[in-house]
Amino acid sequence: MSTTGTERRGAFTLIELLVVMAIIATLVGLLLPAIQSARDAARTNACKSNLRQFGVAMHNHETANRRLPPGYQYAPMPAGNGLGFSWGSLLLPFIEEAAIHKEFRFDLPLYDPLNIVPRERHVAAFLCPTDPISPTGFVEMGDERYAMACYVGNFGPPDLDETQDKRDGVFSRNSKTRLRDVTDGLSKTYMLGERQNGPFRHAGVHGHHFEYETAWAGAIRDLDDPSDDHGHMVLFVRTSPKRRRER
Repeated sequence: MSTTGTERRGAFTLIELLVVMAIIATLVGLLLPAIQSARDAARTNACKSNLRQFGVAMHNHETANRRLPPGYQYAPMPAGNGLGFSWGSLLLPFIEEAAIHKEFRFDLPLYDPLNIVPRERHVAAFLCPTDPISPTGFVEMGDERYAMACYVGNFGPPDLDETQDKRDGVFSRNSKTRLRDVTDGLSKTYMLGERQNGPFRHAGVHGHHFEYETAWAGAIRDLDDPSDDHGHMVLFVRTSPKRRRER
């Protein structure tokens, strides 16, 4: 049985098809930036959420121990720092990571083989989604590896490479800061900051260092220079002073 021309189903012409494709391409072009912007905002919020959780954990640590954790622990030994554990590893029980805290042998140096498993573990609380390097990256010293992180404590001025003990910030080597010692006010003083690992944005501005190497577990002693305990791996320097009363 034949059909008349008016009963046949019409097909798209080439021009109509091109117009539809152009409309779809335009819509996709408009949507992709919005989607990317939403993802970036979500990542940024996740990073800020980590900082808020650290702030609460710091307060809880101070309540339990009457002081904040040290920037990192230090005990001189012929092979370098005989401890090295940072504010991050000492804060684990207060960020619901007590199981990892129990894996550490705090009576041994951070670099001891018995501490390999916990120090090489990437912990979500120390990772910012905007950092593409840290979630799988490691800070390496010889054959040793330490899981990267995105957060560092405020050492403040002066130069961290020149002195590890005297500082105007909240944390330093073997620091014992109490919240009441922060005389500028807690809401006006940096405690922690976010730092993305990888090459410096301005090469050569920090002497012989050329990239950020941030580890959450602790400061890593230098194999070639035992006196260098690499405090910059868990702390950062603020150029504008934030005064703190020494005790």
